[in-house]
Amino acid sequence: MFLDDSNNIRTRIPIPTDIYSWQPPADMDHPLSPFQEQLILSVYPAGSRILSARFHRMVRLPGPIWVHVTLPDGNERAVILRMDQRIGGVEREAVILPALARLGLPVPVVLTDRVVDPTRPAWGAMTILNVLPGQDLLAYSWDAPQPALERAMRLVLDGVARLHALTDQLVRDLVADKLPRITPLDELQEVIKRDGPWLDEQLFTDAIERLLPIVSAIDTPLVFSSGDYNPGNFLFDGEQLTGFIDFTGACFEDPHIGMAKYWTCSWYPLDKAGIVERYLEEQQLSFAEFAPRLAVRCLWTLQREIAVSGGEDILVEDEYESHADYRRRIVTLLERAMEAIG
Repeated sequence: MFLDDSNNIRTRIPIPTDIYSWQPPADMDHPLSPFQEQLILSVYPAGSRILSARFHRMVRLPGPIWVHVTLPDGNERAVILRMDQRIGGVEREAVILPALARLGLPVPVVLTDRVVDPTRPAWGAMTILNVLPGQDLLAYSWDAPQPALERAMRLVLDGVARLHALTDQLVRDLVADKLPRITPLDELQEVIKRDGPWLDEQLFTDAIERLLPIVSAIDTPLVFSSGDYNPGNFLFDGEQLTGFIDFTGACFEDPHIGMAKYWTCSWYPLDKAGIVERYLEEQQLSFAEFAPRLAVRCLWTLQREIAVSGGEDILVEDEYESHADYRRRIVTLLERAMEAIG
């Protein structure tokens, strides 16, 4: 936990309660424990060897570890040791992936049962997944020219539409009972129930009071969502989508609220390229209609991730802005949303 002043709760950066208390391995360049190595090799013939292993990212850990294996015949394979910092995320993904595959969505195959490494229980459950073909749209679009940004936006929006289109089939599947159903009102009520210093801020409480009747009136049917429309979770081959990854937050939710993360998380470069505006136009949804969803996500972000004050000299985990800048950005988004609500 980072603190500007340990005696002042207003300057304390919140610690999420729904993630694992993770401790890094002694050598981040060699992240696998003997138990994990044995789990990976159990997928392959006797005599296979692990060539390399690396974390897919160095933030929001524990996270996926990419592993390369050489087989007895000399061929090489790649798999993913799937972990997630969110408690219950791996378990949820392992349940939904087979159902999505049955419906024809190109998703990873779960190669092992869910297990916990007894030497690293704080890392939570893990599975082994295969690696899908294709490049992710985040890497493709990063600092890309405008035509590439246009293609990336089109493919992400097509991918979101494909996920939503699975709703009716998934509702009839037994897996539906294992996925949460979350309305915008549910999210707002969770904000109200959760303690913290933001509930002493007039900006925050005024927004809640104004939003309650508006959000209560939203009756848009829920749709299936991966819970994370980050462009890095959509793979393509240069022309079309080849894979969908990361279903640790899979749920049935409001069809529009997921796009708010492009602004609250500042998912560069598509957030600056106009993907939210493009989505609203295609859905024939005005910004005023989107604004309550955006406001709820702003409140959620402030309460769970940002101190009420301070943080000028502390960078967020991705190190692209300070916590103070993060707070200003989300507060500005909240004010913009509330102004649009009228």
